[in-house]
Order: sequence, then structure tokens, then C-alpha cells
Amino acid sequence: MKFNLLFFVRLLVRHMGLLVAMPIILGSLVFYMTRDEPKVYNSKARVYTGIATGSNIELENTKIDFRATNTAYDNLLNLIKARTTIEIVGLKLFAQHMALDSADIKIISHAKFLKLMEDVPEEVKELVVKGDTEKTYENFVQLKEANHTNYIYKLINLDHPDYSIEKILGRIGLRRISNSDFVDIDFESEDPAICQNTLLILCETFVQLNADIKVNQSDAVVKYFQGQLNKSTDHLHDAEDELLDFNRTNNIINYYEQTKHIAAEKEEFEIKFFEVQRKFHASRAVLSVLESKLETHDRKRISSQSIMEIRKELSTLNFEVSMMTLGMEKDSVQRQKDAVEVTKKMTRIEELEGKLTAHIDTLYTTDYSTRSVASTSVLADWLQNTIEYEGYNAQLKVMEEKRKEFEKLYQEFSPLGATMKRLERKIDIAEREYLSLLHSLGLAKLRQQNVELKSNIKLTEVPFYPISPKPSKRMLLVIVAGIVGFVLVAASILVLELLDGNINTANRAEDKIELKVSSIFPVISAKNKKIDYAYLQNKAVNAISRNVILNQFKKEKENTPVVNMLFSTQENEGKTFICKHLISKLCELDYNILHVTYDDEDIGISGDFYSKIIYEISDKLYKISNVQEFDQNAEISEFNDFDFVILEIPSIIKNPFPVKLASTMDYTFLVTRANRAWGEADKNALELFNEATTGPEPTIILNGVKVLEMETVVGDLPKKRSLIRSWIKKVVQFRFFTKKTVA
Repeated sequence: MKFNLLFFVRLLVRHMGLLVAMPIILGSLVFYMTRDEPKVYNSKARVYTGIATGSNIELENTKIDFRATNTAYDNLLNLIKARTTIEIVGLKLFAQHMALDSADIKIISHAKFLKLMEDVPEEVKELVVKGDTEKTYENFVQLKEANHTNYIYKLINLDHPDYSIEKILGRIGLRRISNSDFVDIDFESEDPAICQNTLLILCETFVQLNADIKVNQSDAVVKYFQGQLNKSTDHLHDAEDELLDFNRTNNIINYYEQTKHIAAEKEEFEIKFFEVQRKFHASRAVLSVLESKLETHDRKRISSQSIMEIRKELSTLNFEVSMMTLGMEKDSVQRQKDAVEVTKKMTRIEELEGKLTAHIDTLYTTDYSTRSVASTSVLADWLQNTIEYEGYNAQLKVMEEKRKEFEKLYQEFSPLGATMKRLERKIDIAEREYLSLLHSLGLAKLRQQNVELKSNIKLTEVPFYPISPKPSKRMLLVIVAGIVGFVLVAASILVLELLDGNINTANRAEDKIELKVSSIFPVISAKNKKIDYAYLQNKAVNAISRNVILNQFKKEKENTPVVNMLFSTQENEGKTFICKHLISKLCELDYNILHVTYDDEDIGISGDFYSKIIYEISDKLYKISNVQEFDQNAEISEFNDFDFVILEIPSIIKNPFPVKLASTMDYTFLVTRANRAWGEADKNALELFNEATTGPEPTIILNGVKVLEMETVVGDLPKKRSLIRSWIKKVVQFRFFTKKTVA
């Protein structure tokens, strides 16, 4: 039989009693066990998160990051179902109930309140502050954290139906509404008041925890940048103060302008210095020439005491005037004083120059000669050059002092520049660090405001007080139990059928025994009145007899009976039953039949066409080499008068069989039951039998097959079917357009 849909349907129909009984038993058991199932109430809250499309201070960032949004929703949902959140909810709910003076149906039912008061120990009741839920909650938290053996800790962590973490968590349902900003939170309980208040406390708790987490994170960032900014400000101030002290110490107003000014003055001074130096050397050279032209007594006269004193004083005054006029580091008051003093000294210089001229004129007016004109001219030139020389000499001395001052000033300002650069670089680094931290602090504060705006979760639908319980799932559980019972039984039947090691079908017989099946014979059952077993039996016998008759035409020797041996490997395989129906059919067809058997049972056949020889089972069977040897009483006069000889031998495993005779058989048939397994003993016995026979290979007569297997021989089984059953059979076989006639 093929493992098609019809096969499975028939297999299930064959065990219909079990398939019906098991679901009824399981359904009844579930119905009985759920008879006291409590009513369950359900409430729902809806919150607006604003995660996906909420307000945002960061105006430039308007893109929606779906991955970040999904992560934010996952974080929120995980926070709602976090152990810490549920622990707070359970403990606050317990504190709310314990703070009541009496049962309030808006908070807890009378029955649950009385049960709670009976269960709570006195040490816990002493911590209750009637009418003050917050204070009671704080006392319970302290007791819970005291140790792991107190009542509160066990209440929260064990399996109390209303306050334990596990039970509350198992009754919470979370669902984000499509891709929106809304989240639905469901909760169910046997007490409608507890259902509503638990949901209210849960919403309040997770909203606060979410805000604390977000705000604390942003606060920590802001505090960090604020601290770093304060440090950077101090560093900047220190660097600026260091530069200020440096300028004060070195009398620097503007280093770069001062150095520029000094360089310009130095350049101008050098020009003047070289000019004065040139004039000084020129006047000295001219003076030397003039003095060389004078006579000796003239040189003595101009070197007199009075003239030398005038020259000395004149030189000193010129030096002092030059010092005052070329001074650099002077304020306005000092310059005013110096101007007055220079005026006085210049007046004195003019007096001295006039006095020196008078002395020179007096010296030469007394000494007139032919050279007086030339001598007076030389003396006049000498006087003029002397005055210039003394002036340039004084200026040169002053400029040399000033040059030393310039060199000293350069020595002072040169290292100050490097230090100034280092201090300014230090200030620049501190300033950039300050500006960077200031920018980061601004971003952190903006982020803080944005987080605070987004963490402001709104409760758009407040949990309602459920007034009607949820529809009971009792009938659904009963139906599920029935379906499970049916599926389990059906699966067991199918598995057992597929794992069945019996022969059962002709195909499996050929696979296991490795011989061809010549015919099958159904098992006859009197219980099923709808099947025409007589018709099936007749068809099966016709198939067997047809094979026997066809073998007659294949026989080489004519006028001799066709000897057919029926054997089996085990006992009770139905050889006698098969022989009875086979011989009866052959006799009806007027064939002379000789039945040789070891069974003395009367098979109910009589007449001229039937003869029977009964032999005993003994070891002598090994020696029999001809069918005539079974007729020990000489009951048969002529064997050639028979058309067929049906030889039936006992099981070859437990009994001897005629080995020599088996080799002369025309045809042999192995009779075996379909409802047994083919074992190693059967296999070995059959191999031994095949070695003894030299005729055609035995074929199988499969006895006791299931009625449905007969469809391989006769087609549809002859049974009464209603129109519905006929239609169902066509459906499962996918034969929707099959007809019984051509038209």
C-alpha cells in the first residue's frame, strides 16, 4: 500500500475509537481542573514617549535615526520590565495596602485585605504609618535591605501573586503601537483595584526612573565640563597675571612698540653719532693744522692759564648741555627743568665764547707786524674751530655714554622677547582651551535641555478601573486539550505504523524476504458487515488458483500432475486454510486434485475430483524423493490421473522437510502471515530451503493482509458507501473527475 493521503485517513479511521476517546478524556480533565479558575481583570495605560518625533532643541539635526530610535524604545521597554522597577512597584503597592485602616475597594478588595492582614507578621505591621504611604514605603525599604531573611525580602522575591517580582513581571504586557511614539502597557490581576493601582504605580515609577537616568547622565556631562572650564579659567588668569607681573617687573608697556621705538632711536642715534664723530675728527684735524701754522710764541699765548680755564669750562658746559639735550628716559617735568637749565648754560657758553674772543683779540693787538693780517686770520679760525671742537668733543662723549645705554638696553630687551613669547604662547593655549571647553559646555547644556525635553514622558491614557473580567479561556483550554489529545494519538499511530516491523504489505514482503509475491489473501473479520468478504475471498482464491493453473502450461512433461509445494518457515501461517480454498476452487473447475498433508483436519471437500493423503511428521521425510512415497498404504492406483498435487509440509524451522523431494518440485509457495516480522531464523531457513531446491524460485502467498491492501488486486473494495463517503474518498485521492463509465 502506498503511503498517500488515503492511507493516512484510513489508518486514523481504523483507530477512530482511540482518536475520539483521548481528546474527550483530556478535555474533561482540563474542564474539571479549571472549575475554580479565578476571574482575571485587565487594565491598560498608554504613554507618549516622543522618542521618534518629539520636540528637539537641536534645530540643525532634523533627521530621524531609526536605529537609534529603536534602541531608545528597547531601552525604555527594558527599563519598564527591569527588576529594579518591578521591585519598587511591588513594594509601593504593598505599602499602599498596609497603610490602609480598612479595605478600600478602590485600592484592594475586602477578601484580599483580610488575607493580607492575617499573613503579615507583627514586626512588619509595626513599621506601618497609617495614612502615610511614603513613610511606610521608606520603612519597608530599610527592612528589606537589612538582610535576606526578612518578610519583606521574601515577599518581593518569592511567589506572592500580587507583590512578587516574578508574578508582576509575568502579568505585564508591553507593545509599541506601530511606528508611533505611543506605548501600551497592559496589566491583569484577579482584583480590579490592584490591577489599576499596580499599573498606576508602574507608570509613575518608570517615568521617574527614565527621567533620573537621562537627566543624571546629562548633569554629569555638564558638571564635568563646568569643572574643566573653571580649571581652564584659573589657568588663563594665572598666565595673564604672570605676563602682567613680568611687564611690571621689566617696566614694559608695549614690548613690540617699545622695541620698535628703541630700534628707530638707535638707528637715528647712530646716524647722529657718526655725524658728530666726523665733525669732531674734522675739527680736530683743522685745529691741528691751524696750531701748526702759528708761531711758537703764539702757541704759548693761546695755551695761557686764562684761556685754558675758559676752554675747560666751555668744554664742561658743552658736555652738560649735550647730556641734557640728548637724554632719553625723561618725563615732561624733568624735560622742562632741563630746558631751563640748558638755557642758562647756553647763556654762559655764549659769555665764555665772547670772553675767549676778547682774550684772543687782546693778545694780538699788541703784536702788530707784517704777518699780523695772516696771524689774526689764523687765530680767528683757531678760535672758531676750538669752540666747535670743544662742542663736538662734548657731544661725542655724551653720545658714547648714550651708546653704552643703548647696548645695555638691548641686552635687557633681547631675553625679554623670548620670555614674552613664551608667556603669550601660554596665554594663547589657555585661551583656546578655555574657548573649547566653553563651546563644549554650551553643547552639553543644549544636550541637557534636549534630554530633559525628550525624557518628559506623558501619560495620555490613565489606567482605568476594570469593571468586567476578561473572557475566560476555559473553553479554549478544553478545546486545546482535545486537539492536543487528538494530535498526540494521531502522531503516535502514524509513528507506530511507520516504525512497524511486520510484513503487512506485498511490497514490504518482497523487500524483506527478497522473493516475489504471487498472491495475497485477506484477513476475514465478521465485525465489519459493510465489506463483502466472500467477494474478496473469492478474488484472492482466484488469484492463487490462476497462478497454479498457469504453471500447468509451463510444465515440460505432459500427462503428469503438476506438483505444488506449500511450505512455511513458522507454524500457524495458514497453509491448511490456503490449501482448503485453493483445492475447493480447482475442484470446482473439474481438476483432479491430490492433497498430500500432515494435518488430519477435514477441510470439508468431497467428490471424485479430490483425493487426500495424510502422512506423519518424522525424520523419514528427509529420505522421501517422490510424491508416491507418501502413499504408504497404496491408496492411489495411478498418480498420473491427477492434474495437480498440492503438497503441504510443516514449518521448516521446527520440523524436517523432504530435501530430495524439494529439488523435484515443479513449483513451491512460501505461505507467511502479514502480521508478523521476518526474522533471522526465517531468513536462514529459507536460504537452506533454496539451496535444496533446483526448480523455480519460490513465490510468496501473503496470508492475512489487511483488507485495504486488497485494493491492489481488486481495485475499490466492494462495500456499501454513502454519497458523502464516496465524495470524501475522491477528494483525498484527488480524483475529482473520475467516472464509472465512458459516457
